[in-house]
Amino acid sequence: MKKILGLLVVALLSGALAQGRLFGEVASGNLSMVPNFGLSASARVGAENLLGPLALRGGFGLGVFGGSTNFNLGADVLYFLRGSSPTFYLGGGLGLQTGAATAFDLNGAAGLELPITRDFNFFLELQPTLRFVSGSSQFILDLEFGPRLYFR
Repeated sequence: MKKILGLLVVALLSGALAQGRLFGEVASGNLSMVPNFGLSASARVGAENLLGPLALRGGFGLGVFGGSTNFNLGADVLYFLRGSSPTFYLGGGLGLQTGAATAFDLNGAAGLELPITRDFNFFLELQPTLRFVSGSSQFILDLEFGPRLYFR
């Protein structure tokens, strides 16, 4: 049963990935402004039009916040508002962060993609995040920026 389910997932993803371009955000910078200063770098990959007009994006990152080092994993769903230059996009997702404590993130994304060439863009993204850690919650506002490379 597991093999059949695995083959079904591979078949669905193979067909879905044929619908849109793959993209990668290599070493994007993240500057946390509220509540404390922090700096991180992440690497993510995604695919356009994976769920109809929606793109999926997932990745990992490493950051320094308040003197401690954190590792994070995350996944987002994005909706690109194509047709104008620059391109705007909206979305949201989930994340898991480990370091001094383990945290669960519920985040949004509002971004702007500036085209440089057909396959190379620069993005700027505002990420409001609600972080749940140690029985409490925090609101965090991040500004993320970096290159986005398209494949195919």
